[in-house]
Amino acid sequence: MQQENYTDEELVSKVREGGKAFEDISMYMFNEFKGFLPKIKEKLNLPQQQIQDAYADALVKLIRKLRDGSFRGESKVSSYFYTIFYNTSVDVSRKNASNKNKQTLELLEHDARETDLLKLIDNKDEANQVIAVMKTMGDMCQRILMDWGYYGYSMNEIATRSDLSNAESARSMKYKCLKKLRELLNTKMYNV
Repeated sequence: MQQENYTDEELVSKVREGGKAFEDISMYMFNEFKGFLPKIKEKLNLPQQQIQDAYADALVKLIRKLRDGSFRGESKVSSYFYTIFYNTSVDVSRKNASNKNKQTLELLEHDARETDLLKLIDNKDEANQVIAVMKTMGDMCQRILMDWGYYGYSMNEIATRSDLSNAESARSMKYKCLKKLRELLNTKMYNV
């Protein structure tokens, strides 16, 4: 049975813990902070799809800040999220008003062991491109990359979740999937 309310300390701890705890707390926060959607939508008069995109972006930013220690606990996590969500929504509103061209994803060469998938999908345009490409790679690669890069599961946990024989098999599959993702993204970049 899932706990109904978490303290800010519990939220931060579970985000940093990774694995199943992180997956569960991410879903909890996604549902818990939905009350901010109508408030900010009304303030900024954004279309529903754009406010939902801003909400998802803001949650990713919040999780990153909880993970890396940027959140210092000087306010409640919910208040901190509201500020991030509002600022993200203002950015979306400005972007739409200025009619800018979409940014192109620039994929840097990097060591697969040090890559954080969140950094790769920091921008919403880039995230959409990465997600679309990942969907073409099959369930196994998609699950392994998300479990590793977003949810923070260990290689042993990934092996278990993906029915692989051991952590080394999971590590090998992750490397192959990352390599395939880079190749597909590079190909897609030049075919736009």
